[in-house]
Amino acid sequence: MNKGALLSGLFSRTTVVFLFLVVLLLLGGSFYTYFQDRKLQSVSLGTLRMASWNLAQLGNEASAFDRELSLAAKGVGDQDELTLRYDVLWSRYDYLLNGAESRATRDHQDNEQRLKDLFSELKAFEESVLTGVESGPEELAATMEAWKRQKADIQQLVIDNFVGDDASRLVTAVEESRNRLANLRIVTLAALVAVFLYLAFAIAFVRRQSRVDPITGLPNSQYLHNVRRVSPEKAIITCEIRGFQLVLSDFGTEGGDDLLRVFAGKLKKQLGADDELIQASQSGFVMFMSMSPTEDIETMTKRLVEATTFDWRIRDSVLHVSAVMGVDPQCQGNCPGWSIRYQRAHRALTQARLEGQNYCINQEDLRRKIEEDRLVHTGLIQFFNNEPGTLHLSLVYQPIVSSENIKLVTGAEVLLRCRDERVGFVPPNRVVDLCERYGLGVELGRWLFRQIARETQTLYGNLGFNGNLSINLNPSMLADHLVQDVQSLLIDAGIPATALCMEITEDNAALEFQRINQLIGSLHDLGVTFALDDFGTGHSSLEYVRELKVDRLKIDRCFVNGIDESEDKARFLGSVIAMAEQAYMKSVIEGVENEAQWQLIESFGGVLVQGYYAHKPMPLNDYVALLLDSRTYYPSVQTRYVATTGY
Repeated sequence: MNKGALLSGLFSRTTVVFLFLVVLLLLGGSFYTYFQDRKLQSVSLGTLRMASWNLAQLGNEASAFDRELSLAAKGVGDQDELTLRYDVLWSRYDYLLNGAESRATRDHQDNEQRLKDLFSELKAFEESVLTGVESGPEELAATMEAWKRQKADIQQLVIDNFVGDDASRLVTAVEESRNRLANLRIVTLAALVAVFLYLAFAIAFVRRQSRVDPITGLPNSQYLHNVRRVSPEKAIITCEIRGFQLVLSDFGTEGGDDLLRVFAGKLKKQLGADDELIQASQSGFVMFMSMSPTEDIETMTKRLVEATTFDWRIRDSVLHVSAVMGVDPQCQGNCPGWSIRYQRAHRALTQARLEGQNYCINQEDLRRKIEEDRLVHTGLIQFFNNEPGTLHLSLVYQPIVSSENIKLVTGAEVLLRCRDERVGFVPPNRVVDLCERYGLGVELGRWLFRQIARETQTLYGNLGFNGNLSINLNPSMLADHLVQDVQSLLIDAGIPATALCMEITEDNAALEFQRINQLIGSLHDLGVTFALDDFGTGHSSLEYVRELKVDRLKIDRCFVNGIDESEDKARFLGSVIAMAEQAYMKSVIEGVENEAQWQLIESFGGVLVQGYYAHKPMPLNDYVALLLDSRTYYPSVQTRYVATTGY
């Protein structure tokens, strides 16, 4: 029988029920004996206590004297105590023979004569008793021998004075009761010892089991909660299996358990003699690892990542397994407590997960970034709640011009700007990421729409401007409420639907082509156009061009960089523009920074350009001033540039 089966049987329901019944049986026997002895006690107290009180006292005092005399005979007695016990016994005889309260005792049978004889014998010991230890062992030994005979006579006198057959039966019952109690005590004690040992073993086993994961055999989260200190010289590493919930859904608990055992085994192989590995959650692990003189923290972390990246085979399937890790390195000097270090390692793991990295190490730059994110997050909440704060959002506008005429401003892309008094300038993508992470994406999008409407109403209402406003959509805005938000916050506020161009990136389209195309179609019905932003930066750009029903293709600056120095790059950019035209999309070239790049793009003809060479992003007032400049052309309700510019 293996250890698991033995433990299973030991803690089975049958064993527990058996022990429970044994305890109940012992309790029942104890109660029965208790009630029987209570009856016996009532008989003895009612019939004998008053009749034999004095003789019982005689027996007690004789026993006390016997004890002291025995000690004196062995040379270890106390003379004063021996004399005292002799005097007490002497006084008891005198009381029994002469006291008025003892008359009933003296008058029973031949008690008086027997008491006189015993008293005389006691007086004969007086000289040897009073000299005690000084009289020597030989004389005390003789006295002891004579005393034993008197002690036996005293005991017989006490027994004989119990009244008739009732007393005899009572004595017998008392002896039987004493035997029952003795036997019951032995059985009860043995049973209690067995139960106690069982419970102690069970508690120890349960305690151990509660601190050990049954699948991997590793210390678990309960063990982790009891950790009080980790050496500053050790790195704390948190680790998590990627996609473990997917494994459970596809292969069930059995498959998940198998993967955990395999994964834990690979981690164990990376541990040194003083290192610890703990299973902190279903698919999460914590390691306390000493640093090797031959590798730094990053090298060690990469080694762990490599060891936990493997192909896992189950049944007829193969799954690529990898881990994400967060590391708090060893520290020196003023090292924080273990709990803070564990929190830092866990935060580093969260950061690695958010950034899609294999690992993240808690170092000064990460701590600074986390603190800044916390400040910006707090500032965003205050900003959206119209509370006083240190963070401010604003908009700038980067003009988009025609490649055929740099003075023709066909519209602008609305760009977000963020500044925090404590952090400084915060990149727009960081603001969007934080809003998406903490569920503020919809708030950000609606604020953006309201602010655009508030700032550009004059453009479309008073200036007669009819150019485009390109607005970036964050992922949270790509939902069913987008159509209503565009209608109520932009169109109803006075911005023509035909002037609106919503930009989506490959990341926030997230391959949900059917859902995104439904939104695009609903907004197309209103007159709103769409652009695919940052084309060329993702891994599936051509698929997006083929599947998404967008009107414009914004070609990323990565295709523009170097076209003035490389004919191959220029030719490739031309082929991308041609592909867009074949897909019936208007091309917008981003990142044009110098005249040479402009001239090359100008030669392609019929495209729109956005870049520092034409215009930098600018506040609304500067954008209005640009449009009002006599040298600037722009689409208006009185003039149409569609035929001449392709706009």
